[in-house]
Amino acid sequence: MLLFYPKNEKFFMVCFSFAEGPLAWALIVWRCSLVFSSVDKLVSVLIHLLPGVVFFTIRWWDATFFEAMHPKGIVRRASWTYSGNKSFMWTWLFMVPLIAYSLWQTLYFLIVNVLRRQRLLRDPEVMTSYRELSIKAQKANNLWWRLSGLRGDDNRMIMYILLQAVFTVVTMVFTVPIFLSYEMHIAFQILKVSVTVWNGASFLLEVMPRQVVLKENKKQKAVQPPSATQVKSYD
Repeated sequence: MLLFYPKNEKFFMVCFSFAEGPLAWALIVWRCSLVFSSVDKLVSVLIHLLPGVVFFTIRWWDATFFEAMHPKGIVRRASWTYSGNKSFMWTWLFMVPLIAYSLWQTLYFLIVNVLRRQRLLRDPEVMTSYRELSIKAQKANNLWWRLSGLRGDDNRMIMYILLQAVFTVVTMVFTVPIFLSYEMHIAFQILKVSVTVWNGASFLLEVMPRQVVLKENKKQKAVQPPSATQVKSYD
């Protein structure tokens, strides 16, 4: 949409909040791994990483975009953002994106868990964001799986929504200082890349060898002949 509205700085800030907020922090929280041999892992990293890189480039390095934010007839500013107006910053980097997220989350819940509930119950193979994340969390038995089970298995969906809301609020709060500071923003880019590379290396050096060993053990058990049973003699 920014291609059609390149001079709309408010719209830019809303998109920036999503790209460098929940989408970017998901790389760290959900431990996305940069593994080039896995298409799923590679695509997941790129989906979460590239939008933030694009907004970083536009925000600080794109001279053409910077010039576009100074239409003719408007007094030029030191920066195209209202960095001195904290109310403006918090409105368009936090409040408006949060309202948009709340509307999206409400619509998603109504469509997936109300209108399409019977369809999901009939077909457990259909993946929703909740199913996908809960499967990963259960396999890892991580903090998110334990937190979502605090109110019992029957309330995991509600706990998931609450945790997602908290995650969104916290990550959007950080977009304001990141937007205002070049040093903080570039440090955030380095952090995202470093975490994904570290997770990818850990996967290749620790997880994959264990998976290979497990597969070999299964193969050996499958080819082993059944053990001879002791025949008891009866008088």
